[in-house]
Amino acid sequence: MAYTWHPVTEQEKEEIKKNAKNLLDEFSSKIAKIETSEQKPEDKENLRLEGTGWNTDDNFREIMMDNAPMIENGLIIAETGAWKK
Repeated sequence: MAYTWHPVTEQEKEEIKKNAKNLLDEFSSKIAKIETSEQKPEDKENLRLEGTGWNTDDNFREIMMDNAPMIENGLIIAETGAWKK
């Protein structure tokens, strides 16, 4: 069956909404039946504690800038997509 573009009628809009709702309802009922081994924490006590991150060398920025092929106004200028050629 070939479909061509045409203005959608109100009846078609309602049918699309109905089909979309049925599709989502069917999908959600099936996904609800999937058993996983992952358990969700019931309370915030079981969540991991946030750390403080890590410390970098004081001269990290200087090292990065020294290794950058091109710098302009304190920003590294990088070529994007060169590996795709």
